[in-house]
Amino acid sequence: MQPLTLERLKNLREQAKTVQGEIQLKNNSQALWLHISEHDILNKKMGLSARKYRFEPEAQGCSRLYAETRFGFLKAKYLEFSCQWLPPHYFALERIFEQGWFEYLSVEKRLEDLKNGGCHLTLRINYVPRYSFVPLKKGVKDVLNQMLQAMAEVDANLPALHPLGFEAFFQKTPRIEQQIEQLHQAWADLMPNSAIPQKVAEFVHTAPDKHVRKLRPFEVADYFELPRLEVLTFCLLAAKQGFLDLSWDVLCPSCRGSNERLAHLWNLNTDVHCEGCNIEYGAHFDQNVEVTFAPRKEIRQLDTATYCLANPAVTRHVWAQITLDPHETRDIALHFPKGEYRLCSLSLPGEIAVSVLDDLTPQHSASEKYPDKSPSNDITPRFSAKVLNLDENFAAVNSWQVAEQTTLTLHNPSEQWITVKVERLNYSERIATAALVTSLQDFRDLFSSSEVLRPGMQLGLSNMVFLFSDLVGSTRLYERKGDGSAFALVQKHFDVMIPIIRQQQGGVVKTIGDAVMAVFTDSQTALKASLEILQAFAQRNKQFPPDEHTIIKLGLHKGPCIVLNLNDKLDYFGNTVNIAARIQGMSQGNDVVMSETLFQEVQAQLAQYPPLQISKFVVELKGIKKQNTLYKVCFAEI
Repeated sequence: MQPLTLERLKNLREQAKTVQGEIQLKNNSQALWLHISEHDILNKKMGLSARKYRFEPEAQGCSRLYAETRFGFLKAKYLEFSCQWLPPHYFALERIFEQGWFEYLSVEKRLEDLKNGGCHLTLRINYVPRYSFVPLKKGVKDVLNQMLQAMAEVDANLPALHPLGFEAFFQKTPRIEQQIEQLHQAWADLMPNSAIPQKVAEFVHTAPDKHVRKLRPFEVADYFELPRLEVLTFCLLAAKQGFLDLSWDVLCPSCRGSNERLAHLWNLNTDVHCEGCNIEYGAHFDQNVEVTFAPRKEIRQLDTATYCLANPAVTRHVWAQITLDPHETRDIALHFPKGEYRLCSLSLPGEIAVSVLDDLTPQHSASEKYPDKSPSNDITPRFSAKVLNLDENFAAVNSWQVAEQTTLTLHNPSEQWITVKVERLNYSERIATAALVTSLQDFRDLFSSSEVLRPGMQLGLSNMVFLFSDLVGSTRLYERKGDGSAFALVQKHFDVMIPIIRQQQGGVVKTIGDAVMAVFTDSQTALKASLEILQAFAQRNKQFPPDEHTIIKLGLHKGPCIVLNLNDKLDYFGNTVNIAARIQGMSQGNDVVMSETLFQEVQAQLAQYPPLQISKFVVELKGIKKQNTLYKVCFAEI
């Protein structure tokens, strides 16, 4: 391909012919944005050809994206030069062609909300023909009308605003209804007396291919308003029975794309390369290793082709994206909800933390270096403004506070094109992380021996909650009852604990004599499990004389650890695990002792229980150098 220079790009833009269409839609831009940004689904719906993509790394960071497809009978090869969006009002892309009918093609989409409801959509296609003797206007106009028609159908089919952005594309026919019922019947026994088998079957047969070939249990749960963990459990059961394939996807921390999709945990690599972002990153169990599912081919034949890769629906954590030409200065109007964001670029070092406030005052946003342009006499301005040079200052600015409607002036002083992204922090991706899935008792029961890490591999986890238990007087129990009877009592006490741990989204890592080591990903569920265990044994003890009471000791702690394969099962090690075991040793029985870290997270939750006795004490734990502040919690009536 001919080298791309700014002069060449400007010439192509100036030579471009334009075809434009407009349509009025009944829904506003906010309601429509998630749907009309699903370009992969829209392109397939329009009958456009699939695309094959490749990446070429650039010296200053990130990669250039090249594509091959067909327009009619002629093959097209092009550089996907830029894809830009400012939700919910603007989207644009530019393509520079090496082969095909065009030399240049750009598409612009603008949505303007109307005072009386709905919005006005303007669609513009700019193009430069490769061959002057070939009339392309009619073909381009036909494609534009197809795009307008597809968006009009989305608008007409759009239900009430829904958390997912593709529900308008679900397909149902009498034949599909029959397939749903057949699959429901095959699945019914996996989870009897539950609506989940039927709903998952409906999703499998009606959702767009791209969302079924990478089926996310939490996405299904949210769509049908079902309990997330129950849908995940069902998918695990269906995978164990051979209806679904379970995969481990390693997500890029920048684009959140899956650069490695593995059939087994055994094949997981600790170092991964993202071709699109041109970065190296690691696999982190609790951050970017995701568990997904896909139906077997005999259930549904899925189209695995890609129809559009450069679109907002692929990277929904990226709220806005803009590409600046060399030496370009541009004012960007941002309309984003209150929350936390970051401004960053793969071509530049550093990032800027951005807090969007709905009650921003000039005092909040004033900065001598990057001044707020809002009027100083406006107490609660609706607008704010920022100025940023994309050079060394990008890494120097620490944070901004801005209003929900902000004008951002960007200047690119370099000789390179620079793409700037505004990413949403703490964006809920509806992903089931490997840390969560592998900690569940259902997973450990179904896959503990088949889904393990390679020998010698260790993966870090930033935060896990560990529960350790022990029985008071277990040694005397064996002396008094004899080995057989005492062992039976110990097993019965496991039968009380394990179902509670399972129900509260935890998993038993191992039993050590009469002790249990369990793991959770959530502090609240770990606390709930602990208190329910105390209540369960209190109820059981009421049925027996005092000398046959089961007195349980519990300890809780949260922190980082490592996960590895030990004795053909996933196990956890590290200082957090050691401290959790020591904390359990501080329990006197019929209580749960927890670290200060965990107590601070669950303190508000404790008020929801019957009267509790809570005491604070400082102690030196065996093998731990510093003193530890612990909290003992027990029921007042136990």
